[in-house]
Amino acid sequence: MKRIALAVLLVTCVATNAHSQKEAFSLGVTGMGCTKLLSVTSESDSPRSHIPLAMVSWTEGYVTAMNIGLKHLGQPRYDLGSMTINEIWASLYGFCKRNPDKQVMQGMTEIMDRMKREAP
Repeated sequence: MKRIALAVLLVTCVATNAHSQKEAFSLGVTGMGCTKLLSVTSESDSPRSHIPLAMVSWTEGYVTAMNIGLKHLGQPRYDLGSMTINEIWASLYGFCKRNPDKQVMQGMTEIMDRMKREAP
């Protein structure tokens, strides 16, 4: 029984250490700073490559959630189809390039300002 408890404790410690090393990525867009994003990507990265695609997918999910709330409020929704994935990635990356001290999440305002609005 003591060996099992020790094994569980050891696995927990290793998992915690691994988690802390990859914290920025496990937190997603909401926890990632622009400096971190810029350090692991480049302007020429395809939006279909691993990290840019994760960022674009998260952005699309965020806008979709906003649209659900806006629909319930009878407000115009954001048209996700009004921007391509290339445009969304370029906007996020461009925001971070201009604002390396900000969080990636703060670039959402810029993206949503560029999207067309649909009638409620």
